[in-house]
Amino acid sequence: MRARVFAIAVCLVSILGCYSVAVGQGGSVLQGRVITPSGTQPTSPVRVKLTFNGRAIFETFTDLSGRFTFPGVNRGTYQLTAEGDGVNFETTTVYAEISAFGGGGQTFTQDIQLRPVMRKATSAAGVVNAFTQNVPPEAKEAFETGRKLAEEGKTEAAIENMRKAVQIFPKYFEAHLQLGNTFVKTNQATEAITELDLAREINPNDERTYQSFGLLMIKQKNFPVAIAVYEEAARLNPENPTNPVMRATALIHQAANTSESAPATANRTYLLSRAEVAISQAANLSENKLKPDSMTMALFYELKGEPERAAAELESYMRKTPQLKNSIPLQNEIKRLREKAKASKPTP
Repeated sequence: MRARVFAIAVCLVSILGCYSVAVGQGGSVLQGRVITPSGTQPTSPVRVKLTFNGRAIFETFTDLSGRFTFPGVNRGTYQLTAEGDGVNFETTTVYAEISAFGGGGQTFTQDIQLRPVMRKATSAAGVVNAFTQNVPPEAKEAFETGRKLAEEGKTEAAIENMRKAVQIFPKYFEAHLQLGNTFVKTNQATEAITELDLAREINPNDERTYQSFGLLMIKQKNFPVAIAVYEEAARLNPENPTNPVMRATALIHQAANTSESAPATANRTYLLSRAEVAISQAANLSENKLKPDSMTMALFYELKGEPERAAAELESYMRKTPQLKNSIPLQNEIKRLREKAKASKPTP
């Protein structure tokens, strides 16, 4: 079966600010409004910053109607960041694509809708979704059998039963989602994308589809797309700490994959600052119970220039997994980080 392009990636092109883009000739105008979730303008001017590849280009304040304008903008993907007040609204970032077709400059419009300040969850995190389906009994039976087989590690039989479920009921959301998850686990990317795309088409408001696709993108080291997808999952369910945890994970690995050039170093710093915000959000939502895995946190601290904290994360991981098979390489890594921390301390 010919693979279809996953529609989430298409829908999110405008918010993938981590892709490298070429700057074209000529200047265009980028304009827009800062609005609240209700669609009104904020009661006071808002600082808006224009960023390209992690570097701040311009900044301005909105007028009394919430409008802003940036003239002389070249082709590329830009970040627009509206500063929150810390009480009612968070600092919010959106992305604007300046295509600049033709010879002359054009006018592009991108509004920024402020996000409310994140609050602690008052109930268990879950899917914010009232979607239900009347599934035929035969399809449900095949699906439940497939799910049980998947839990037992009988992957081929599980897939066969889940496929039977969607043959009986082609719009079976849970079956397409679980098929996608099974293909993600078995590294069958093409099949996973097809099933997750079908699941999203049937029910576009379920965060789990985005979480699964984000995980697939991380496994394929496509971190920019993973970051954007987990942002969408967080929009669908802002109370689930898993979404900022996984977004932080993707941001940290994206930072680790940047080059050593000066612009890339600035971009790495920006990515790490975003990861730190996501880690903080996850901690607040989970009462300090959830954060990225120890390996990722160790990478985070080393990238930040804190090798001692990186070593502590690895030591914590080893204590929690005493039967670890690769303990010697980890011990060597801890030793390297300790030596790095010692060498970075100023001599008296």
